[in-house]
Amino acid sequence: MAIPILSPSDYPTDRVFMTAEDVGRFNPQRHEFLQLTSILHYDKEANLVVAHRRVEENEWWSRGHLPGRPLFPGAMMVEMLAQAGSLHSHLSFDFPEGSFIGFTGLDKVRFRGMVSPPEDLWIAGRILQGYPTRHAFRWYGQILRSDATVVCEGVVFGMGF
Repeated sequence: MAIPILSPSDYPTDRVFMTAEDVGRFNPQRHEFLQLTSILHYDKEANLVVAHRRVEENEWWSRGHLPGRPLFPGAMMVEMLAQAGSLHSHLSFDFPEGSFIGFTGLDKVRFRGMVSPPEDLWIAGRILQGYPTRHAFRWYGQILRSDATVVCEGVVFGMGF
């Protein structure tokens, strides 16, 4: 069992630091591939970012994964971690706006629970290593339910292209 790095109740979804539109200034994903509903908290000194994702019943994947029992895909959870890590690196290292940070690897990813819509998820993480001149980072993140149950965790690697 993973130990949660925070309590989602400390980060209400109505206290928004950045909207999805704001996130778009740093991350290029749009439409159905934007996996962050908002950023709830950023603390450079504490090396912490907290994002939110509202998983809805009518999303594009829910009809086919799995019919009659929609199950949020693990690949989408990994993408949530990658997008949160990328945004965190942009904010922490002051990369130029418009810099593209690509997803380059994963380590120790574990799926610890199923997610079915509708559900609110919190994505929280810390930069483990950063290489600002290369626009590269290693980021540990967790995806949590409102009761602080960790449904996914792992280390994401990213680099500027």
